[in-house]
Amino acid sequence: MIAALLLMLLAGAPQVPQPGPTPAHDEAAALAREGRYEAALEAFRRLAAADPRDHQARIWIARVHAWMGNPELAEPVYRSVLLEDPSNFEAMLGAGNALVADGRIEEGIEMLERAEAAQPQNADLLDALGRAYAREGRTTRALLYAERAWDAAPSDPNRRALERARLIHGHRIELRSFGERYNTPTADTGNVDVRVNFRLREDLRLIGRGQHQRKFGFSEQRGGGGLEWLVRPETRLFAQVLAGPSGNDVLPRVDVAGEIAHVRGPAEWVAGYRFIDFPTADVSVISPGVTWWPTDRTSIAARYYASWTQLPDFRTAQPGHSVTVRGSVRAAGRVWTHVGYARGTEDFDTLSPDRAGDFRANTASGGVRVDLQSLTSLLGTYEHQWRPNSIEMRRLSISIVQRF
Repeated sequence: MIAALLLMLLAGAPQVPQPGPTPAHDEAAALAREGRYEAALEAFRRLAAADPRDHQARIWIARVHAWMGNPELAEPVYRSVLLEDPSNFEAMLGAGNALVADGRIEEGIEMLERAEAAQPQNADLLDALGRAYAREGRTTRALLYAERAWDAAPSDPNRRALERARLIHGHRIELRSFGERYNTPTADTGNVDVRVNFRLREDLRLIGRGQHQRKFGFSEQRGGGGLEWLVRPETRLFAQVLAGPSGNDVLPRVDVAGEIAHVRGPAEWVAGYRFIDFPTADVSVISPGVTWWPTDRTSIAARYYASWTQLPDFRTAQPGHSVTVRGSVRAAGRVWTHVGYARGTEDFDTLSPDRAGDFRANTASGGVRVDLQSLTSLLGTYEHQWRPNSIEMRRLSISIVQRF
């Protein structure tokens, strides 16, 4: 009786289950697979209470906790099985996955490597190790294990996992072009932007960038580069400097940006600073934000921008406030759709003098991204912006990203 009570506490049960018929394993597992997690937990708790040595029931309790997004509850239940059966492969695999999901990546890899010694060709284990090494930033090992998982079991999930590993590991070139059209006599805008992201080593990437733009009758260029440094598996630093000729009027003469990003659970928190120098104004921007992944098919991002624009004829800087919200969903297979809304300046990476200062506008956007087997991504986005005085702007952007 004492063992049963301890087991239920370890499994995260808030109270002793009410008396009732003990379900069969298959019935309880069916509840879990149907997404009826609370009912499945109750069923497996009854099974475990009836027989505390029923390791499968306890493993299912942990598995359901993990499916419910509670790896911190799943891991100790898996550990309880390993205390009684140190060679239980399912418990080792489950505990390793739970540790990685909980952000304890080094401990998770250690547990998964322990399981690898028992079943070195198990496809689920190889996939788990590949994902764990990717979370740790060791992309070469992540790719190796993704390839091994595909060789062991060439299924669609393992093929997609292998593609993701190649996407993360490889160098990449991005070509982006956008055009703007106004409902006023303002001349149309054309912009071409080329970026190269080169992996110097596992934790360090070198970025080169060049841009040409025709806007408001001016044809201008700028270029530069930066670094992306993975300080820790969950923390990334980014720095970039772009510069153009002193004769630039629309593109910034100097654009310095820095950002820190930290992943915690299903969310990435970011904070950035940017200084932009135009001939007619200097702009400083502080921008905190967050991206949340409620599922592996969905992401929601929000970011706030506080800016200060210093004009030559003013002693004090003019403040500005902007907010962007974006959502992305994998609609099917390799196709992602995204929508967004911005209040104020919609994109400081393409800032021009007409959007500096206390810029007031509303921008709606939407688009589609297709990821091809050739490690090529195609992205199309349409934006419609409403400005004061009945001014409207339409922007169409096309991007091609190639990894190699």
